[in-house]
Amino acid sequence: MKGTVTTSDNTPINAQILLKEPNASVIKEFVLVTKGAFTYKLKKSYSTNSLFLTVKATGYTAYTEEIKGLKPLDTLTFKFVLFKEKIEYLDEVVVEKKKAFTIKEDTVTYNVDSYADGTERKVEDLLKKLPGIEVDSGTGSISYRGKSIETVTIEGDNLFDYNYTIGTKNINIDLIEEIEAIENYSENKLLKGIENSQKVALNLKLKKNKSDISGSVDIGLGGFTKSKKSPLDVSTNLLAINKIHKSFAVGTYNSIGENSSPFNYSGNQITQEQLKDENYHTQNIIPEYNINQVTNNNLSNQNSQLFTNFNSIYKLNDKLKAKVNLYYLSDKINSNQFSESSIITGDKQFAIFDDNYINKKPLHYRGDLELKYNTSKTSLLEYNVSFRDETIDTEYRTISNQENDFNSLLDTQNKLFKQNLEYTNKVSGNKALQINLINSFNKLDQSFTINPSVFNTKNFNSDIQSNSSKKYYTDFKTVLLGKSKNNNKYSVLVGFNLDKETFYSNLISKNNTQQLAVDGSLNNINFIKNSIYTQGSYNWKIGKFSISPKLSFQQLYQELKGATNPLDDIFIFEPSLSVMYKFNLNSYLNLNTGFNQNTQEIQNVFENQVLISNRMVKNNIPDITTRKNQKYSLMYSKNDLFNQLTLSFGVDYLKQKGNYFSNTDINENAIKTTSFFLNEYTDNTSFFFNFSKLIPSIKTNFKISSNYSIYNYKNIINNSGLRDNKTLYLFNSLYLKTAFNSSINFENTTKFTYQETVSQSSFLNKSLENNFKVLFRPSRSLFSTVSYNYFIPNFRDKGTNNSFLNFEVMYAPENKNWQLGLKGVNLLNNTSFIERNVNEFSINSQKTNLFGRYHLLSFMYSF
Repeated sequence: MKGTVTTSDNTPINAQILLKEPNASVIKEFVLVTKGAFTYKLKKSYSTNSLFLTVKATGYTAYTEEIKGLKPLDTLTFKFVLFKEKIEYLDEVVVEKKKAFTIKEDTVTYNVDSYADGTERKVEDLLKKLPGIEVDSGTGSISYRGKSIETVTIEGDNLFDYNYTIGTKNINIDLIEEIEAIENYSENKLLKGIENSQKVALNLKLKKNKSDISGSVDIGLGGFTKSKKSPLDVSTNLLAINKIHKSFAVGTYNSIGENSSPFNYSGNQITQEQLKDENYHTQNIIPEYNINQVTNNNLSNQNSQLFTNFNSIYKLNDKLKAKVNLYYLSDKINSNQFSESSIITGDKQFAIFDDNYINKKPLHYRGDLELKYNTSKTSLLEYNVSFRDETIDTEYRTISNQENDFNSLLDTQNKLFKQNLEYTNKVSGNKALQINLINSFNKLDQSFTINPSVFNTKNFNSDIQSNSSKKYYTDFKTVLLGKSKNNNKYSVLVGFNLDKETFYSNLISKNNTQQLAVDGSLNNINFIKNSIYTQGSYNWKIGKFSISPKLSFQQLYQELKGATNPLDDIFIFEPSLSVMYKFNLNSYLNLNTGFNQNTQEIQNVFENQVLISNRMVKNNIPDITTRKNQKYSLMYSKNDLFNQLTLSFGVDYLKQKGNYFSNTDINENAIKTTSFFLNEYTDNTSFFFNFSKLIPSIKTNFKISSNYSIYNYKNIINNSGLRDNKTLYLFNSLYLKTAFNSSINFENTTKFTYQETVSQSSFLNKSLENNFKVLFRPSRSLFSTVSYNYFIPNFRDKGTNNSFLNFEVMYAPENKNWQLGLKGVNLLNNTSFIERNVNEFSINSQKTNLFGRYHLLSFMYSF
């Protein structure tokens, strides 16, 4: 067979020739016609000596012809002419739009394309837009329906643990197809459905058409208005996935105040991992200098941060899996802080001033290894080991009261070694047994040198405060987890822990020829806290009620020489109860109550003085009596995704009997604080309200957040006798963002803070922050924002008000893997920011220097 296929105007076209036998639906042979010509030899003979030949081409009417009398060795020649197709009837076409989210049991799946508008680059950018999810602007920590999430997994694998911000801040959003919010999360698959887990996790599901290796390179370079130093922001990340391993690596360097790491050395925010690991760490007796965050650009964090991180999970074989996490961070943080405090104590009133020039250099190494070995289908052996080495050198010059000039150096070295061995055996479909052993060692050394001496200026040049702390911690426990036939869950736990903490400190005054120990400054303590404990819990589900009582029994032994009661051997009973009523799948009412006792911390049990700064010394009257706590909370929560509504409100109440209170002696040059234990009550009541709603009629999303707390406590100021104090704190935030079908939209956030402390005198401060942003998108490729921040630190002193103006332009051409960006920050060139707060005896203000005006040109490439 040979021939041509053309149009009616004799133009050659591509086509298909299909060959069928009479009365048959199956195609026997076919011919592809390229550029209008074909030559084809039939592959076999046909008994019918007849074939139906059909010629097809896109956009043309098909032609069918019957060929009869086929004989071997015959040559058939054709000249086919096809005519333009005339559409007289169109088959029904169904267009299905993918849902924005789906709900299945305890998992909500968000479709990324439904919430993305093209302005997002990283996962964190999109998470801020998802209903029910909140992202802390300072730390990047995430909460879902009011609960802090446990981790962020990739395709079900826990690559980052509690340091999930590495992933959310650095993984490109264009790699992600869906984000799952999983309640009742259990990382150990053997415990799924058995464990009464209250944990929440997010899971990132990757797009199927993405290659095994993907990543991005971002380069940003610009200039400051009044500095020779150029702002620089460079980062690269790599995600590699195949059947045997998942890896994510990131490297960043910036000098524009960004923090791409999960560690926070500029501020004082506590991360979720720090809360989780607090039992393994001893405490800094001398606190590090912290810098308040100013605006979303964090203009106060004048840094030079280098951060690298590697995370990988390897499937070594069907039973063995290994996970490796490596971290490195170095930074140089500079700041100038001027603090002023107006002190009012009884009849005395005076002011103190400190002008601090700070140079802080953190250096952090860390390595984590996790091994998981499935000894059988129903048993799992896990081993985790972590080593962390952290050094912080802080140099600062302090001009005190505009007269005295001090030069100081604080050197902090912190090493932690922690290992965890856990065995899980799923005894049956409804029972599991776990055996867990944790062992850790933490060593913390601090050396504080100040020049000149604050104790004997005439005879000595400097003072040196040396602190050394060690903590040994071991915990062993066995847990039986189970589920009854009616789906009620229970757990029984038995274990013991050994906790030993040592603290040594001395203070010397020194000159070129001699040194002398300062009287009353030597501490050498050994604090032991050992216990044997057992716990039992049960979760009943009765209709719409879920009732969960928990009982804990502990035999606690404590020993601290030199304390008011150096030995303490007590039996502790700690009951708690949680009652939840589910109105429907979207809303519930939850009541929690509990009683517990806490042991004292090392910072409250050293007897002799420790030099904290050029102004402050601290000591304690040691007492190891436990603190007795009563906790009550009531919360209503509603999360209606279908109507874009989230609502939660409630109250928390904490009453504590027995606590350390402070006796503070303060004058123009020195502050001496002695902490002492009293069996007195303190209490804190906190009311909260959160509301979020998309109003379709005006295409605007509203978020309201409010918190009001009342804290009652006691102290002594300048031998005043025990004083009753009350702190009132109110925080309100209103956020709105429009979603008009136009190129311009608006976003506004207003925050109001009210703080009042009532003691012998009343101290009050009100502050306001407003951030207004215009979002302009004239095309799919071009996006820009202009934001204006306005701060009122104190309503009574309008001379401290600040304004900040920023802009950003992003050009992202369609179907391209590169973008260009230009931003201008602090265009009004404000070089300082003042923050106000109050306490029970003073009004305090702190002035922090800021980055000046700068611009940054960025190039971003993804692959």
